[in-house]
Amino acid sequence: MKPNLSSFIAILASVLYLAVYFIPDMGGSDVMGAQWLYSSSLSLGIVAFIGLRYKVYEEAINQVLSYKFTWVFSLLVFWAIGSYVYAINPTETLVTLARLITTYFVFLNLSILYYNQDRAFLFTGIAYAITAFLFFDAIYVIKGFSANLRTMDLDAAILGLNKYHGNKNVTAATLLILIPFAMYIIMSAKWLGKIAGIFALILGTFGLFLMNTRSTYVGFALIMVLFFTGLIWKKRAALKPALLFVLLPAVLAIFASNMRLKLAVAGQENAGGYGTVTKRIGDINIASEQNSRIHLWGTAADYALHNPVLGAGYGNWKLASIPYERDRANELFVPYHAHNDFIEMFADLGLVGGLCFAGLFLLLLYYTVQFLNQKRGDELMVIIAFLAVTCYGVDALLNFPAERTAMQTMLSLAAALVLIPLDKTSQNLRALPFIYLIAGAALLIPAIYIANETFESLKIQKFVMGEVNADPKMATIDVEKLPDIPNLSSSTLPMKAMLSRYYIRDKRFDDALRVLKESENDNPFLHYNDFLRTSIYASLNKMDSAHFYAKRAFDAWPRASSYYKNMIFTSAKLKDTNEIKRALQVSLDVNNDNALTWNQYLLGMFEVKQGADKNLLAQLETTLKKFPADTAILNPTKNMLRGGNRDLRGLTAKGNALFVKGKYVQAAAIYKELSQLDPGNFSHLENVGICYYAGRKFSESLFYFAKSEQHPGNNTGKSAYFAGMSQLSTGKKADACASFNRSQAKGYPDAAAAIAQHCKK
Repeated sequence: MKPNLSSFIAILASVLYLAVYFIPDMGGSDVMGAQWLYSSSLSLGIVAFIGLRYKVYEEAINQVLSYKFTWVFSLLVFWAIGSYVYAINPTETLVTLARLITTYFVFLNLSILYYNQDRAFLFTGIAYAITAFLFFDAIYVIKGFSANLRTMDLDAAILGLNKYHGNKNVTAATLLILIPFAMYIIMSAKWLGKIAGIFALILGTFGLFLMNTRSTYVGFALIMVLFFTGLIWKKRAALKPALLFVLLPAVLAIFASNMRLKLAVAGQENAGGYGTVTKRIGDINIASEQNSRIHLWGTAADYALHNPVLGAGYGNWKLASIPYERDRANELFVPYHAHNDFIEMFADLGLVGGLCFAGLFLLLLYYTVQFLNQKRGDELMVIIAFLAVTCYGVDALLNFPAERTAMQTMLSLAAALVLIPLDKTSQNLRALPFIYLIAGAALLIPAIYIANETFESLKIQKFVMGEVNADPKMATIDVEKLPDIPNLSSSTLPMKAMLSRYYIRDKRFDDALRVLKESENDNPFLHYNDFLRTSIYASLNKMDSAHFYAKRAFDAWPRASSYYKNMIFTSAKLKDTNEIKRALQVSLDVNNDNALTWNQYLLGMFEVKQGADKNLLAQLETTLKKFPADTAILNPTKNMLRGGNRDLRGLTAKGNALFVKGKYVQAAAIYKELSQLDPGNFSHLENVGICYYAGRKFSESLFYFAKSEQHPGNNTGKSAYFAGMSQLSTGKKADACASFNRSQAKGYPDAAAAIAQHCKK
């Protein structure tokens, strides 16, 4: 069959879909807002184009809608739509549904456009386009890596490679899924094309291994094994060229990236989490982190087993996971995803949804083996298309590509290519084309609306979430523009709760309480609304109410230091030593035995007793011996309980009073004086930095946070954390992530949430 206009249109549509790779964040806090809006809008446009050329594509629509793969995919989509009725948060279901529906139509549209075209022309054209995308994506990674290393450490340089894909893990996964098509060009093209393919493969592999992403290392090894297994099985004559032109350049690229990383590591003052290729391969361990994949898989599987019929509702595992983290996660860290889309789909949609999702990949495997057995078409095309599916499958087993537009686009494209050799069915239902067009309009128009609302929300969240751990500065009238969709932030905090922080700042307590009530069920497990209610009622001096909400929040999430502090604070105000003791015991029961926990307990008991008795002083001595390195936290309490230095206490009280009044520069001057009088206590330097941070003098704050970090007694990570917040406020996200990593390494409790929000998926 000769190529015709429809063949060129199919390739053009593929390129337009793939162009999502280079859609930036457009002012949002995450690139996926703009990317999903682009992809859903493009899908509706292509549905309209197919509708206008109805007679040309009528047979294609009938055939594609008759695929068993399409039936299973359709059941998954409509089962997910049905979950809106029972989801924990139906609005979150709408947000994720819009993405699933878009992916569904990317697959349908491409399959229809690919149908009955010259397969060699079509596949080669798409492969060249994808190879070009691989080349440019690899150049971005390599250039960005080198540029970042001039101004930041290795960890930050790698984490900063996220402009088009949200974070470095997605960047690596998108590089990997493009590589098989460069391999096809190498194996099928003449010398000029072969050289271009080899060049793209070398750059792509070099960039991939610079990224230090272990899941893509596994994926790369697997596709190479499958590629050569397929050649040995079906194209043995191509084995020697493949070894020479595919494997050898890839191995050389891996060695080159390892050498480049060795040079980068040698230039670092401190060892970070990332390193050479050999180091990262040695680090491959799914249980290597506190919130390890094994734990996440186990909790998702447990929820699925206990909710086998319906699940939590599509996209709602992030909420259902929270009770599992109560005794494990520090602060308000929510795992968001199970780091395995297969298990998460069972948790979201029960057996039907989970089996449908897994069935899609099993069907693609089945058809690939069938086509190769029957020698239907060019075996190399079948192998390459399935390798792209395999790349996605590995990522889905270890991460969560379902929400990332670039990965979903490549899965849809690869699936459409795998299914091209399917036999034509004799079934010809005249209604199917009309169903396709009506469903396209009925599903994609709402999906575009939801994608646009999400995009608009992300543009505001970029500022609101940057202030979540600091005094809010944004104008309330601008925050009030937040759309109702989505109603959760990327970290699952209710958006109306975020708005309430600005009302609290403005002393509009009635408005704050109103929106907190409205968002009560948006995230019923995190109790962030109760945390904010505590603040409101404390400000109104209604301590009974403040204590009620402090207790409810703390009992739900006892490892959150802010919840624990509120619990101790309100209990002390009510002179309730039993509640203070209970709060301590609950913290110890959930393995939160640290200096901060005991310090808050000592302060609470000191306030109730209006002094330090014999028992309290004895507990102080025990605590000091137990946590000898935590001087920054315990020294002020030690001085207070022992009587302390009166001059220092007086100056401290004066600095605190000035800070509360918002006189940050004057307060900073007091803390500078304290740092000279008490040079052994780095917290004075830290307080200077916090004063400047609160006053939005970020260059000054960074200077003092750096001095505080360099102090030999500083091992808390607080200065590094606030340095990161200062860097975020000036748009230096990569530097901020490096600071948050230093903070987390020292165990500062808020660092994990900051990394999850700003630096990871």
